[in-house]
Amino acid sequence: MAEQEVVKHTKAVYKAWNNPHTGWKHKLKEILVEILIIVFAVSLSIWLHGLSEKSHNRHEAEAFLTGLRTDLQRDVQEMKNDMASYREVLYGSRYFAKVAYGDTLNTDSLNNYKFLFHNTTMLSPNTSRFEGLKASGKLDIIEQKELLADILDFYQENIPFLNMLNQGFNSYKTGVLGVYLDQNLVVDKNDNGNWLQVLRTPYMQNALRRSNGIEEILLQYKATIDEANKIIAEIDKEYK
Repeated sequence: MAEQEVVKHTKAVYKAWNNPHTGWKHKLKEILVEILIIVFAVSLSIWLHGLSEKSHNRHEAEAFLTGLRTDLQRDVQEMKNDMASYREVLYGSRYFAKVAYGDTLNTDSLNNYKFLFHNTTMLSPNTSRFEGLKASGKLDIIEQKELLADILDFYQENIPFLNMLNQGFNSYKTGVLGVYLDQNLVVDKNDNGNWLQVLRTPYMQNALRRSNGIEEILLQYKATIDEANKIIAEIDKEYK
């Protein structure tokens, strides 16, 4: 519509300028009026377009953030489950470390904790929504700059660092503890093995000492959960 008005009044300027029946003062007056109309039409069009785009961006940002809130709630639950698993691994590691240095090996405790030598834990965060907005180059639709900074920190620092710790510990367990057990543990047809002999080797004694790294992982899980909950609270403040 604005484009049509501009064309219309541009033609009027041309017509006024080339009118042989009017003097230059009258022509100038008509031309200035038409130019003012053109400037107003263009300015109004730009303002309306900007208003429409801003409204669209706000709706898009709200849809993204409310969806992100759901993603984060799911991530928090998964992280809590991971922490529960790591606590079991920590308890088991401490138990086996005591056995390695002389405590009695209890069959029930052995069966309860021996999973830890081969299990792995890795967070699989719901990142597709964030990565999609990031890839589109539209992160700036989030007007709350502190909220945007927190979201970026969460997905680009907290999560990668947490999974780096996970990967390091997983690799250690499967590549060191698991491999050593596979090479030295002898299990009969009744599932009885030489666990006490293997656990009390200097190699396993030293290896089990490194299980203290689980505490660092648990601390990072807590920090990441706290950051996720902070973002959820910021979103709730805006849209609840």
